[in-house]
Amino acid sequence: MSQYKPVKKTSFLEAVAACIQHEKKVFEFYMRNAESLKEGSVKDIFNQLAEDQDDHIKMVSDLYTQIQGGEALPNLKMAAQVQNLNSSSIQKLMSKLDRNTEADAGGDELDALALATREHEDAAEFFAKTKDKFEDPNAKYLFAQMESFQSECRMLLESYSAYLSQGTPYSQPSGYWDMDA
Repeated sequence: MSQYKPVKKTSFLEAVAACIQHEKKVFEFYMRNAESLKEGSVKDIFNQLAEDQDDHIKMVSDLYTQIQGGEALPNLKMAAQVQNLNSSSIQKLMSKLDRNTEADAGGDELDALALATREHEDAAEFFAKTKDKFEDPNAKYLFAQMESFQSECRMLLESYSAYLSQGTPYSQPSGYWDMDA
């Protein structure tokens, strides 16, 4: 018999804790890779996306508070319900995403963008596939929100990667900032 409880039995608090833990890993990924990038727009994007991870964590915490009728998110290090999060089924599944967050682009801008894009693509797919496995409707809703965040980040990174690798012709500036005054 498995030592893990089924994913469908994941509590809302466990889902919240797993999402926050993942967002912290993504934050660390962006900060670590930003440090190795040269000054410029890719480094700026990585620093901005790191800040966005803080916003995601706040959203998860606020969502918990809203759903729990104003009850603040407990200290997850102390909460008995999530003490064994690292040995839970949901965390075991989410750890597969670590292959991206633990990677390092070694200062190469396009490699960094590719890693980040893959992280958000894999995470969006994970949240999309996993959300319907929960019995708890709040966990389903949380994972749907996380899927949306991941998809938005992926689209931003894909667009920026295309811009960097392909550029735009002078006759078709990419934005008003590229036009001559």
